[in-house]
Parts: sequence; structure tokens; C-alpha cells
Amino acid sequence: MNLDLKGIELVWLSQTDLTNLNAGEGGTNLVDVKKYIRDGIEFPYVSGQAMRFYLRESVRRALPESKFMCTPNDKGENCGNHKDCLNCDLFGYMLPKKGEGAGVRVSPVKVSTAMGLLPLESNSTMDFLTRKKRKEEGEKARLDIVNVELGINLYKCGVSIDVKRIGFVEELDEDTKVLKYEPFIGESEIKERINLVLNGIQFLSDYSKQARLLTDFTPDVILVSKQTRYSHRLQKAFQLDENGHLSPERFQAIVSDLQEYSEVFFGTLPGTLPNEQEIVKAAKESGLDVLKPNEVISKLVLQ
Repeated sequence: MNLDLKGIELVWLSQTDLTNLNAGEGGTNLVDVKKYIRDGIEFPYVSGQAMRFYLRESVRRALPESKFMCTPNDKGENCGNHKDCLNCDLFGYMLPKKGEGAGVRVSPVKVSTAMGLLPLESNSTMDFLTRKKRKEEGEKARLDIVNVELGINLYKCGVSIDVKRIGFVEELDEDTKVLKYEPFIGESEIKERINLVLNGIQFLSDYSKQARLLTDFTPDVILVSKQTRYSHRLQKAFQLDENGHLSPERFQAIVSDLQEYSEVFFGTLPGTLPNEQEIVKAAKESGLDVLKPNEVISKLVLQ
């Protein structure tokens, strides 16, 4: 593995069909979507907690039989065995220890909130469905009407992989008082774990309400980098205006920054952006090949 590689960064846009990817607080008979407000306008979002769950379950789906990935117990605690457990190595944990505080591992895989970029008011509807309530013996069954808020949107999502932390722990050298990274698995196992995360992004599928609101949430427009510096600069590359056009000037500026310490790749699914040709031109002017989204992720796979 390239010893200079410090991080792998991904940012992508995903266009969804009519769906509700992450419910808000709602009420007894209302299932709304989570919302944020910008300039007085409401937009939908998917929480970082939900995105971590979706990615973790996608990794679990592709897990070889020889690999182990724990499931949190009824207290929400993981096993803490980061050497053998991919969940604890990749996504970290905080494990209380009686009389000792807590064992903590910071997650090497970080996710962003998935931010809807189109206003909710002009891209949503309310769906009516019925829900059968549980009844006591002898009572007549009742059906409740439930309102479910649904929307079509374009979401911006991001993932950062801290390559230097996967398969490593920080240990303090008592003599020099310097923190050092100590490996607890071999290089081939580290590569396999990183590649499982990349595979998980490509095949995201276990998000909420898919039984009756099937949609795709995998990358449609994607920019990625293999970095010799650990930086989240890539996450600012995609900026939409009020007409849904992606800014080619912002795109080129961020790519230029990244190319000083990164290998950068770009891909798009035709028909996702209204100004697609502008972005394709900007990418080519920046020295990037225009690939398909799956081809871009394959460029990140470690051999």
C-alpha cells in the first residue's frame, strides 16, 4: 500500500425518486422528513447517524463469511474488538468500563449529513396510508389514517476514510511522550477493509421505507480523491444555484486545490444535472477524464 496515502475522500450527488429517507419528529399520525432551513426555505436532509447506519449495513451485506462484524447490544454497545470486528475498527465505539471510564475508538470512516439541495415546498407531497392498530382480545380492529411526507430531491453526500487509522491504534510512547500508530492487522487486511467500505458506498440499499418507497441513493455525480494529506476540502466542490445548476467555477477551484496533494477522479450519470455539459467541460479543462460513477469508485480500490 502507498505509504504516502493519508485519506480517501468522496462527495457525490444522488437524485431520488419520491421517498422519505429519514423521518423527523412528526406526530401520532404524521411521518414527516427531517428538514433544515436556509434563507428561510426548508430543505430535507438525512442525518449523519442514518447515513452511518446505511453504510454500515451495506458493508455487512458484502461481508465474506470469514469476516466478523458485531451488532450493537440492547444498550447500543459494540463488542470493542477492533482487531477482529470490522464494525469496531471502521466505525469506532465508546465502550464503558466499570471503574475505568470508557474505551474509545474514533471512527476512521466519517460521513456527512446528506443535504437535500432542492426546496422541499416545491418538490414534496403528502401520502395517505392506513395502519392497523394492535387490539386487545375481543376488541374490534381499527385502521388509522397516517400522513407520510414524501419528496423528490437531489442530495449531496460525503464520506471520508482516514486510511492511516484503519487497522491501527494510537499508543503513547512513555519515554518520548509521542503518539505513535501501531498496526494490529496486516496490510492485506487493511486494504480489504477499505475496499469493503468503497464497495458499500457503491451498493447502498438498506435505507428507510424501501418496502413501499423503493429508490436509489447511490452516487449519480461523484468526485473523489486519493490524498497525501488528510483534508475534507473535497466536500465543498458541489454548489448548486437556485436553478439547480452546479457551479463550474467552484468545481474547478476545489479540484485545483486538491490536485496539489491528491489524485482526483470525476464521474457522472447522464441527465442528472441541467448544466451537465458545463461541468463536463470544466472537468476536462481541469485535466480529468469523465467516467461513470462505478468506474470512479473502482479507481479508489486498493490493490
